[in-house]
Amino acid sequence: MQEAIPVRRPRFSLYSSSKEAGGAGVPRYWHGGDAFATHFLDALSSTFPFGEAFFVRSVLHYRERIDDPALLARIRGFAGQEGQHSRLHDEHLEVLLALGYPLLARRNRFLDRMLRFQNRRVPKLSLAITAALEHLTAILARQMLVDGARRTAAMDPAMAPLWRWHALEESEHKSVAYDVLQRAAPSRTLRVVAMVLGTCFLSFEALMRTSYMLWKDGRFFDRSTWSRGFRFLWGESGLLRGTAAAYRDWYRRDFHPDDVDDSALIAHHEPLIDREIAG
Repeated sequence: MQEAIPVRRPRFSLYSSSKEAGGAGVPRYWHGGDAFATHFLDALSSTFPFGEAFFVRSVLHYRERIDDPALLARIRGFAGQEGQHSRLHDEHLEVLLALGYPLLARRNRFLDRMLRFQNRRVPKLSLAITAALEHLTAILARQMLVDGARRTAAMDPAMAPLWRWHALEESEHKSVAYDVLQRAAPSRTLRVVAMVLGTCFLSFEALMRTSYMLWKDGRFFDRSTWSRGFRFLWGESGLLRGTAAAYRDWYRRDFHPDDVDDSALIAHHEPLIDREIAG
């Protein structure tokens, strides 16, 4: 478990570096020129501004019930990191809007209102879903970091730092929401229901948003685009290949996010990423 969670403030700006937004940097298909790979990651990124805010509200709702100073410090670090994630991914969303995908903003406004209502009415479920989705993002973060050169090599140099930085911090704070959940509502049934709901929600949003952007680009009916997409996700070195066991771990009675020790991974990448985001 990472005791101290640093709050970094990256100094790069995605919007100012977008070619289509008038800058000189990020191309439309910034992941190796591949439309599906780019838009799948665009889709995930576009959910983070409202999603990270939901996570923070869910955890902070129970802050007054926590009397462990170490966990309180980790909660502050978690909230600080997630706030920075919202800021940078909101910049990415602005780039996507400039490229002509307005539905993303309308969808985000609707979901933000819905999730604020959910925070108020079902705070325990909200916290459990937060912990579940933090487990999913930690799995993806590990995929990004374990073989970082291969995972981010195809990314445009202006985009790769965003994903490496975000992956590092997801690994650093992956157990915070879970530890709060164990104090507020230590129910395995709730945990299982939350993961099923969270998995369905994130899968639907990722597929819907990816499909929408491909349709806007005139590539939705292009068979080769979907074939490359399948390889990107599930091929021999696909982003989701080999993640099933880590996903199933959540359903164990004795599960804890820190069962998988990411400390060596964090220690290796932290100085490199700190230099990269310093601008």
